[in-house]
Amino acid sequence: MVELPPTLELELTDLAYGGDAVGRYQGLAIFVPYGIAGERVRVAITEERRGYARARLLEVLRPSPDRVTPPYPELGESGGFQWQHIAYPAQLAWKARIVRELLIRIGKFANPPVQPTIGMPPEADSWRYRTVAQFAVAENGAIGFRRVGSHDVIDMPQCPLVHPALDAIYQEVRRWLLQRWGKDAWHYLDRFTIRIAAAAQLTPGIVLPPNRRPGLVTIEAAARPSPLEASEWQEAIGELMARAPTIVGVTVVRGIGARGRLTVGQDHIIEHILGRRFRISTESFFQVNAVQTPVLVEHTINQLQLQRRDMALDGYSGVGLFAIFLAQKVAHVTAVESHPAAVIDARVNCNLNNLTNVTVLDGTLERTLGQLAYRGQRFDVAIVDPPRAGCHPRALQGLINIRPRAIAYVSCDPSTLARDLAILRNGGFSLVNVQPIDMFPQTSHIETVSLLRR
Repeated sequence: MVELPPTLELELTDLAYGGDAVGRYQGLAIFVPYGIAGERVRVAITEERRGYARARLLEVLRPSPDRVTPPYPELGESGGFQWQHIAYPAQLAWKARIVRELLIRIGKFANPPVQPTIGMPPEADSWRYRTVAQFAVAENGAIGFRRVGSHDVIDMPQCPLVHPALDAIYQEVRRWLLQRWGKDAWHYLDRFTIRIAAAAQLTPGIVLPPNRRPGLVTIEAAARPSPLEASEWQEAIGELMARAPTIVGVTVVRGIGARGRLTVGQDHIIEHILGRRFRISTESFFQVNAVQTPVLVEHTINQLQLQRRDMALDGYSGVGLFAIFLAQKVAHVTAVESHPAAVIDARVNCNLNNLTNVTVLDGTLERTLGQLAYRGQRFDVAIVDPPRAGCHPRALQGLINIRPRAIAYVSCDPSTLARDLAILRNGGFSLVNVQPIDMFPQTSHIETVSLLRR
């Protein structure tokens, strides 16, 4: 085992998936957050494990030409903005390189067809893009993001790293908490989540400034002695909504009332994407980058080369983001989703968009595909957009069994993507194209759309 000194100098040679730079000391890999490949740095060892170590960056002795001054260094500790020290063009290049390296190492693809990353357009703000964010409330009165790997909270009077409309709501919620309960707010809630409809308007026909969009607030009540009763929460929420008219609904969860939750106002918002309307409930997932979501949708749909007679599958379909656009170009879409709230949203969204050729099925993709195959259902094309863990193995086998001519695999984790693409390749599909799309600027998170053909 290599004996490591408490501090040492390193040549950083790579960036790993997850965001850390990598150097080696006597052959041992050392991961260094906030470094960049090509730099020489001085580090302090913070953790030693079998086969690798982690270190804290103390000094950059020879900076990379891609290093920039982080605009929000105090928020780097939240773990969500690992790459704000890297120039944006270099971030895009590294994302494509990391996807390629993982496809080679994990998927055993000899020459994976990874394209240059599609970044945010020059006119867009690559910082203030998030339409969903969660904030914590600490015992010391701090309100903001949690520090990575810690229960500590970074106190944030405002949040410069989310959509301006979300920040405006955050500041109102923060002021309400401090004025109503002061440093005792943590007695009543642990955290709260804000979601906005970035492309929507509060009043049809009236164009509002960027910091005024409809939003939902979800409060996780504290499970401590003497929690607030439902009637007390209702009074407090009424006060919040009166002072912040862009908040169209507040839901309190965890042990509130007979059903364990309380909603005042709406439990959903309506978002607009490429001329289509989407109801998104408090509990449903939806993409968080309003600028890049249309890019993701158009690329995914267009590369399938759809035909009017096609029968399409949308697996892990959520609220129907892809199904709604598929339905405009094919004979029929079968959407499969297991989350109850998203299933309801998807069915409502078909009605909102006057679609009659979409069937939304409630169930897991692995089970539902087996049932559909048993009934002889034909699928010409398929889209899957699984969670970070990737597709269930039986869902992948189900895709292989139904034999669509093309599959578009939308992924937010290139390591599980590489694993799953290898299984589909071994099942008779060829990998045609892998397109990274930057849904998460200033972070190491990577979204991709991969096209496979049988």
